[in-house]
Amino acid sequence: MKCPNCGEEIPEGHLYCEACGKEINFVPEFDPEIENRINESLSGVADDLKDDSIFYTKRLPGNKANKSELKPFVIPAITAVGLIIAFVVVLMFMFDGQKSPESYEEQAENLYVAGKLDDAIETIDKAIEGTSEDDINEQTELLLKKYEYQMEAGKTEEAVATISVLSDPSVYGEDTALSALDQMIAYYESISDYDTIHELLLNTSLNSAKEKYGKYLPEAPRIYPAEGIYEEPVNVQITHSSDGDIYYTINGAIPDDTGILYKDELVFEEEGSYSVKAVLINKYGLKSDAVSADYVLQNFGPAEPVIMEDSGEYSSATMIVAVCDPGCRIFYTTDGSDPTIKSTEYLSPISMPVGNSTFKFVTVDDEENYSDIVEKNYHLAYTTMVSVDQARESIIKILLKLDILLDMNGSVRGEEGHYDYVYSGDIEIAGSGDYYMFTETHVFNDGHTADTGLLYAVNKHDGKVNRLGYDSSGNYTLITISNR
Repeated sequence: MKCPNCGEEIPEGHLYCEACGKEINFVPEFDPEIENRINESLSGVADDLKDDSIFYTKRLPGNKANKSELKPFVIPAITAVGLIIAFVVVLMFMFDGQKSPESYEEQAENLYVAGKLDDAIETIDKAIEGTSEDDINEQTELLLKKYEYQMEAGKTEEAVATISVLSDPSVYGEDTALSALDQMIAYYESISDYDTIHELLLNTSLNSAKEKYGKYLPEAPRIYPAEGIYEEPVNVQITHSSDGDIYYTINGAIPDDTGILYKDELVFEEEGSYSVKAVLINKYGLKSDAVSADYVLQNFGPAEPVIMEDSGEYSSATMIVAVCDPGCRIFYTTDGSDPTIKSTEYLSPISMPVGNSTFKFVTVDDEENYSDIVEKNYHLAYTTMVSVDQARESIIKILLKLDILLDMNGSVRGEEGHYDYVYSGDIEIAGSGDYYMFTETHVFNDGHTADTGLLYAVNKHDGKVNRLGYDSSGNYTLITISNR
């Protein structure tokens, strides 16, 4: 037999190992089946002993047996039979004990301690084979020992195969399965085998493992807007929540890293069908599931007009220029309403009005299909070039030129006193700009005054003088000065 401690052969009859000095214990472990077999053997011997004829010598015919002659041989015979039975029982215990899983496990551990790793692995396999399938705890313990022996022996791939058995949470529980996956993933990380890690995580039912190693499970990108039929150009965006690059195709093929790298939104402007497919590929070279969206563009109108002047603030005279596709026309409004084919047609650049203004433009093709409406908001305010005193002087000069006043003092033919022009504040006239407002006052010789009811407006930028009136809505309006 071999020493259970170091594995060396022990000569027959020796009670200790000459190699390591371990004492050999022949006391077998208790086994009910063996006890039953011993009882049966002893019972058979007892039955035989009851038949005392077995102790008599068979005589020739005619001679009668004499019991007293054989009595001296009975006790030695019984003793001999008992010794034989005891020896058989000991052998049965020894061999059965060596074949039990517990014995194999102990032998494997002793071989492992002695550095005989291959023998330890072979022996622990026997312990695993002898373990009941229902004894999950014992199976787990033995598989973990086998994994330990294999790792120590440098048999890493075999060790990973062993530990993979424990990765089934339905059999071995979530904690054991997660621990097994940890060991497996650590190994595959060390050899940069990320594809196998990806497969492991896809196939496991452990959400805790998927969350823990989420970096190996790239999420599929998302495509906006929703697929469908559109009657206008479509801007398609592809977004993602995982780290990595997006690759896409628009011909229906499944993309990979040889596809088109997504950098900016996709613009579909022409009628037709477009099939967008996209995947995300992370830094480990792992590819997400592919997503797709199909777009059909049909029956949509012409492209919207391009307005060269952006909305904003302006301080000098500006012309508004609009451009559309050949064969189309542009219509616009300035009152805030949506333009139609009945609105003002754009034929040449438009002079930007002074002050605040809103323009809406639309393109119409020869089939009277409309584009999207383009809205622009402007504020033109010239830099103030004229002072209040200069504006007042401009009024008097224009009235002198028109022979309404006689001199710069404001004298009027046929009337006493003179006329004065009193500054009343600043006003903004829609579409015309910023103005100074003046009220005409008749100053009599005795010093009292009376308003004539006339108002004047002087442009702050160019000094142009106008009469100031009101339209039907009560808003200021400019009136050209003429002789009264």
